Amino acid sequence: MTSSNRRQQAGRQLGRTLCVATLALAVQQAYAADSSTLETVTVSAEQRPDALTPTQGYQVGSSKSASKTDTPLAQIPQAVSVVTRQQIEDQKPRTISEALNYTPGVFSGAVGSTTRYDYIVLRGFSDHPTANEFLDGLRLFGDPDGYNTLQIDPYAVERLDVIRGPASASYGQASPGGVVAITSKRPLQEDYHELSLTVGNRQQRSLGLDFGGAVAGRDDLSYRLVAKGSAADQQQNGASTERYVLAPSLNWKISDSTNLLLQAYLQKDPSTGYHGTLPYYGTVVPHNGKTISPDFNEGSSGDGMSREQQYYGYQLEHRFNDALTFRQQYRLQLSKTDLSQYSDVGWVSDSSDLLNRTYARSSERSTAHIIDNSLEARFNALGMKHTVLAGLDYQTSRNKGDNSYTYTGTTINPFNTVYDDSSHPLSFKYFDRKRDQTGVYLQDQMALGNWKLTAGLRHDQAKVSETNTGTGSRTSWEGGKTTGRLGLVYEAENGLAPYLSYSEGFDPSQAYATDSHGNVLKPMQSKQSEAGLRYQPTSDIQLSAAVYELQQSNVAQYNAISFSYDPIGKVRSRGVELEANAKLSKQLSLLAGYTYTDMQVTEGSNQGKTPYLAPAHKATAWLDYAFANGVNLGGGVRRTSWMWADSANTLTIPGVTLYDLRLRLQLGQFSPSLKGSTLQINANNLSNKTYIASCYSSYACYYGEKRNISATLSYKW
Repeated sequence: MTSSNRRQQAGRQLGRTLCVATLALAVQQAYAADSSTLETVTVSAEQRPDALTPTQGYQVGSSKSASKTDTPLAQIPQAVSVVTRQQIEDQKPRTISEALNYTPGVFSGAVGSTTRYDYIVLRGFSDHPTANEFLDGLRLFGDPDGYNTLQIDPYAVERLDVIRGPASASYGQASPGGVVAITSKRPLQEDYHELSLTVGNRQQRSLGLDFGGAVAGRDDLSYRLVAKGSAADQQQNGASTERYVLAPSLNWKISDSTNLLLQAYLQKDPSTGYHGTLPYYGTVVPHNGKTISPDFNEGSSGDGMSREQQYYGYQLEHRFNDALTFRQQYRLQLSKTDLSQYSDVGWVSDSSDLLNRTYARSSERSTAHIIDNSLEARFNALGMKHTVLAGLDYQTSRNKGDNSYTYTGTTINPFNTVYDDSSHPLSFKYFDRKRDQTGVYLQDQMALGNWKLTAGLRHDQAKVSETNTGTGSRTSWEGGKTTGRLGLVYEAENGLAPYLSYSEGFDPSQAYATDSHGNVLKPMQSKQSEAGLRYQPTSDIQLSAAVYELQQSNVAQYNAISFSYDPIGKVRSRGVELEANAKLSKQLSLLAGYTYTDMQVTEGSNQGKTPYLAPAHKATAWLDYAFANGVNLGGGVRRTSWMWADSANTLTIPGVTLYDLRLRLQLGQFSPSLKGSTLQINANNLSNKTYIASCYSSYACYYGEKRNISATLSYKW
């Protein structure tokens, strides 16, 4: 037996041993617990809202995403921010990325005005879309070396929990910067109906429907039906988006101890819009004295990408008693994308006004299965209260298709544009990419008086591969990794809760992608130390501060020019994050945040340099005031400092300050016949600032979005 096989067998045996031992301990303690112990646990749980309860306002008291158990925020030894349904409704984001505009530790401008994917940069780390997104506790799969990557529409979302820092001890493969946990709207027992119509500049129009309630008046069946159709032009000439969403769910309370939630999500995007780049010279600074308009589209009239995605799944929960609960979650994910697109690759020469272009064609089909089984036990032992979670999960995905990247030799003049729609000879690559991962995890949340200790351990076995179905060549990686988490919180009586934590991360998702030399990328590994302080003097004020040092090895960044990844070695991120979420009075609410990020490549070809997409400073503030006459006024400011535009740190992007505004009128306050009706007007980038949001190199920069104005008329009953 080889050393590799022995390690794999040892890892599997470790997983089995951990799981069996924990389940045995949980069952023994649960059934041996006396009635007073069980009663104490039950009363404690009922004293605060469940983390899956529909959110109210901007604040929540607990999170299930940070530890996979329903835990008060004050007891979580890690930085966590929550975007509630109210914040989503107030700020009207079109993507999950935009919904995080006011969240500390997040840079949401990685692709400027484009909305095709969610690129969420956490603590300076920019991975492929969905590398850090989970939906209802299960990973959203995307292909880091292709186009088949998905989105969830914010209209179908109840809340977003942003857990910053490595989270592999709970979730397995995940981005080192953190996790964005998306929680879907769930069935409601009380009747709820909403219709909304939105119109805006650039031909924006959408119609939304959100219905929920008991089925035929029954106590055991409830439903939710969310539907939306939307379309809009984009600021780039000839570019547009179109989307249709249907998200039904049904909750069946089988008995007092057993519950089954059935969920589906169907989305069709006939057009995902513009997703191109422009060169640094000509956008950030002039090229031969000329600046490219933010309306310019370097593609052609036939460019675009269509996408279809479907999710079907369930969440099963069975309580054996007040101390022992079993949960199982499963989801089937189906998706397909088809793309045809020209892209800029820089100027023909320093003196030329012509841009070189590439042409890409792709057709991809993906299937994924994800299942997570867990057993939660609450008991007293060794003088401490324990919440033990033991679980086993499995996830597998397969993306098949073909793509072609061609340096066409065609050019385009951004100052005197004539579009070239001619066809080009293509050389297709046919691929079959597979990813499998099995993980076993064990976590114990211990409480001794005011002290709260969280310890977690997880072992994963993963395998990723890519087969060129045209030539038969194959690249693959297979291996295992054990990751851990340890955190300590002291929850003082005066509302202060300082904490210390250490966590590790592991992500093999890039291991079948290749660099520009054709070498297979190594799995990413990370570790983080964090210290923080939360302060909640009342239920209406939540303040937090965190300092951290995060190190990641085997880092790679996507190269938009070579259509591959560039290994950059080891990266260290240090930072400070401050957050305030406060209801200052009955009428006035505040969201404020500040982020300081110090990133540096500590080993590799760019040693001593700072990666792109890592601004040193970010500050945001949002105020919301509800007048007594049914008028509600909200507004915010977002400040991002300058940052590097390339890995070599030779070019910079200026900082930018943006202003947002929202006015909402409760029309029922003006006329009883309009009860339940609301008119809301949103304006983002109110001053219509022209700016560059980000750059990946001197050839690839993204304009930020110009002023966006929308008006939404909704009726609820």
